[in-house]
Amino acid sequence: MSCQEVVELLSAYLDGELDPTTLERVEAHLAGCDGCTMVLEEFRETIRLSGGLTVEQVDETQRRTLLEAFRDWRAGS
Repeated sequence: MSCQEVVELLSAYLDGELDPTTLERVEAHLAGCDGCTMVLEEFRETIRLSGGLTVEQVDETQRRTLLEAFRDWRAGS
């Protein structure tokens, strides 16, 4: 699984919405990729800092904006 695929699945990962096979693949990738683990932690921190909102309380547009920002960060933009 590529970093891009993992980043795109982080919201579903945090929501507990991944099927068992995909969950296993994401977790295996995270176990070996410091960059994606850092993106995941940044995503969690952003959620924490956003006033205690749960992932479910962030609307889809906001999620996409966050994911795009993380993708840009990951790409070095």
